[in-house]
Amino acid sequence: MQETPPLEEPGPKRENIRRQVIAYLVLGVLLTAALVAGIAARQGAFARTAQLYFMADTAAGIAPGVGVRLSGFRIGSVTDMVLQSDLKVRVTLEIEEQHFAALRADASAEWFKEQLQAAIIELRPGTSATPLSRSDPRVAHSRRRTLTEVANDLRARLVPVLEDVKEITGTVASNKSDIAALLANARSASQELASTTQELRALVTNAKGQVAGLSGQAQGAMGQVQGALGQAQQTLTQVTTLVGKADQSMASINTRLPQLLSQTSDTLDQLNQVARDVRAVSSAASASLPSVMRTAAPLVEETREVVGGVKSNWLVRSMLAPAPTPLLPIDSHDAKALREPAPR
Repeated sequence: MQETPPLEEPGPKRENIRRQVIAYLVLGVLLTAALVAGIAARQGAFARTAQLYFMADTAAGIAPGVGVRLSGFRIGSVTDMVLQSDLKVRVTLEIEEQHFAALRADASAEWFKEQLQAAIIELRPGTSATPLSRSDPRVAHSRRRTLTEVANDLRARLVPVLEDVKEITGTVASNKSDIAALLANARSASQELASTTQELRALVTNAKGQVAGLSGQAQGAMGQVQGALGQAQQTLTQVTTLVGKADQSMASINTRLPQLLSQTSDTLDQLNQVARDVRAVSSAASASLPSVMRTAAPLVEETREVVGGVKSNWLVRSMLAPAPTPLLPIDSHDAKALREPAPR
């Protein structure tokens, strides 16, 4: 048997290796501690936090650790979920203390999930003037529909439409002959419509010509109306002139009328004076007239006797021509006068 050689005492080289291993181990521990501290600091383990909660109808898509964002920045996460007696779920959120003061009484939390990313709870601070209560920091909750829910909703809306389309296509396939007849009728109707369109165009052209003629007649009538208006204006001018002259005549009459009335009044006074004089003369004549009338009758009788004596004298009778026979009017009934012509 060979004898085992005695162990050699550690040399300086082995001591250096041991020291390096220990140094590496210590460095690894320190790096691990720094990494853990960094992760903890990133998760807010050393920051002051505040809690708030909301009541959700379901916990689907929500789990502890789901991030909480405010204006797109992560400020906390979900820390607890408790099922209540009314089957509501109380979800507790833990956020940084410095952001709690930005929340108002009408703040809300909206859950949503974008495509393949993790679920997120977005806090909306609200616009109320009252800050969020610290004794009961409850916020409203709402859920934004996911792509799956949108797809399901769209599918629920499209399925009836597709079934109707399928039914319509089946009906069209079964009534192909009727559709062909309908298309033929439509083609003939379109041809008739084209001929009707041409007739309408002809009517429109004729109507345009008639309208042009009517417009020419209307322009002529307007010219005549304008001429009549010009004559009427001239007539009005003449009437205005006559009215002016009449106004001048009336003014002259109004000027002279008081003088004429005064002269007429003087003339009437003179006529009254003449009438009074005539009345006085007639009164005086009536007083002497009876004596004259009593002496007039004998004078007339004596004058008649003198004239009769003169006429009976032959000398005077021969000097006087015989009296002519008077002519009778045409309507006279004297037969003798009609038989004997009157002397010329």
